[in-house]
Amino acid sequence: MLQSKDIDKIAELKNGFTPRWLEPDSILSSLKGFSFSAVCKCLAPLKQKGYSFESIFSILISLPFLGLSTVHSFTGSVLTEHIQARKDVFYRIKNNTGICWRMILWMFSLKFIKQVAAQGESNNNSPRCLIFDDSFLLKTGRYIEKVSRMFDHVSKRFLLGYKFLAMGYWDGEASFIPLDFSLHRERGKNKDKPFGLKKKEYRKQYRKKRGKGTHSWDRAREADISKIESALKMFWRAISQGVKVDYVLMDSWFTCEAFVKAVNRVMKQTVHLIGMYKTPKTKFNYLGEKFTHSQIRNKLGKPNRCRKLRLYYKEAIVDYNGVPIKMFFSRKGSNGKWRVFITTNTELSFIRMIEIYQIRWSCEVFFKEAKQLLGLGKCQSNDFDAQIADATITMIQHILLTMKFRFEHYETKGALFSDIKEGIIEFRLNERLWGLFIELVRLIEVLFDGLDEMGILKKILNDERAYEMIKRLLPEEPELQNAA
Repeated sequence: MLQSKDIDKIAELKNGFTPRWLEPDSILSSLKGFSFSAVCKCLAPLKQKGYSFESIFSILISLPFLGLSTVHSFTGSVLTEHIQARKDVFYRIKNNTGICWRMILWMFSLKFIKQVAAQGESNNNSPRCLIFDDSFLLKTGRYIEKVSRMFDHVSKRFLLGYKFLAMGYWDGEASFIPLDFSLHRERGKNKDKPFGLKKKEYRKQYRKKRGKGTHSWDRAREADISKIESALKMFWRAISQGVKVDYVLMDSWFTCEAFVKAVNRVMKQTVHLIGMYKTPKTKFNYLGEKFTHSQIRNKLGKPNRCRKLRLYYKEAIVDYNGVPIKMFFSRKGSNGKWRVFITTNTELSFIRMIEIYQIRWSCEVFFKEAKQLLGLGKCQSNDFDAQIADATITMIQHILLTMKFRFEHYETKGALFSDIKEGIIEFRLNERLWGLFIELVRLIEVLFDGLDEMGILKKILNDERAYEMIKRLLPEEPELQNAA
């Protein structure tokens, strides 16, 4: 399903990071462009004594660029000679129940969108997209607040941690930025093991009293609602903030009737949904009768062939509980596994639908880079507020790096924005070699029935050893330039 030219973005952030602009001074200078002082003034009443919120928050943002992963490692380093604040100062900020970390993240995200709109070039062919996806954040402490044991679909094991649900924004040019997120736990079906833990372990979990209606109380309550409900709240939050959206992209875990109706209810702009669909028993109204998607596919006759994507496909316009949608069925080869896509844009062609849907993989890139470069999910604090704070800080770090990478790296190449649709980003990945790798993944799926191409790619994205082995196969930039 995936095109090799679109997968080239997997390591673009990592390959673009140079020592010059990973220096803390360079990162902190970027905060001025985000009206950082104004953000901190809103939170000044929460820190009336001692060090200002601005100074402590600046240090927390700088930690990865100092080569330090935690507050503990910072307080044990020689850098503490330049600041008298000790670890409790930082922990109090992260554990503070009065700080609205969601508001802080939105301030940075909206500022980024505003600056890009003012300075970036427009590309009318590339849509602006909201992308929903989740990832597993591994934890090691059973007594961390609200942690649970749940199934990780990448490792195929039950592990301790949180499900990290993210809503990101593809701005139609070259940048993916995180807008919002929530952390979730799963209760599980075994009553003797609530949240996958022994009852003794569950009783010993860290607990904290929070005032009802506080920001901390809202985030803690959010951990126990469904991811669909949380994603819908994020969606309406983005619409109310005035974020311009053409499409909402999601995989089969989130595509549902509630989202179809939500995008259909947006009044001030036209928003469409594209998502994979797997629910086998749902019935759609087609030609005046109710059918499941597999029954509809069987009624469509011989599939069309898309030579550009080397896929076979069928399409039909159906009624989904009062909402007209276009349904696509796609497979590779005559014996491939059928995949189902639905979209509320009934005018969309198959090729265009696939081109737009592949933007969803920018969220997988974000998860990979945020975990490997910025330590997303590494926080092992028992306090759930600290977990929220740490994830927020990581997302702000990613926004800062994306801003610098875009305007100091991308835009120095005059024609880069015009080529972004084709995924050509400085030739850092050899397109032919990567294309050969994608073909190998497709061959594996054909030879070994039951394996899924997207599953294989997702495992590679989350396996550092596999990623490094592939990276060693690729030539360095000078070689690529010579080859070009």
